[in-house]
Amino acid sequence: MSLLKQMRNASWFWYSMICVLCWGAWALLSKLGSQEIPPDTMQFLFTIGTVPVGLVLLIARRGKLEKSPRGIAYGILNGVLSGIGGLALFAAYHTNGNTTLITAAAALYPMITVVLAITILRERFRPIQALGLFFAAIAIVIFSL
Repeated sequence: MSLLKQMRNASWFWYSMICVLCWGAWALLSKLGSQEIPPDTMQFLFTIGTVPVGLVLLIARRGKLEKSPRGIAYGILNGVLSGIGGLALFAAYHTNGNTTLITAAAALYPMITVVLAITILRERFRPIQALGLFFAAIAIVIFSL
């Protein structure tokens, strides 16, 4: 089976595509909103916007919550870091800087994830993946020109 066909049949691929579509629209709406209201208000409203999603998920689980203290701690820390990162992104958009450049620069976060995954999780890193990160870094330089 070809790699392309394997990807099309993999559930992770479709979840990733939904993510790309939602986050693409999210970035555009973030810029539009940040032109109208301050970053802290955008972050607050962003958080309010996630509440219905959380409620639907809680209802789908019939109110059953997780019991892993470590998992809960990771989830809360994820929310804190996401909130701070979102606030920083809204602040960047609020400066009326170039949306393309801001979004591309912020989208380099996988570089940090890769470094952390290699050092903390001891995940393997192939040369082709290093090449991809190199091109991502070059892309941000090109976007800034």
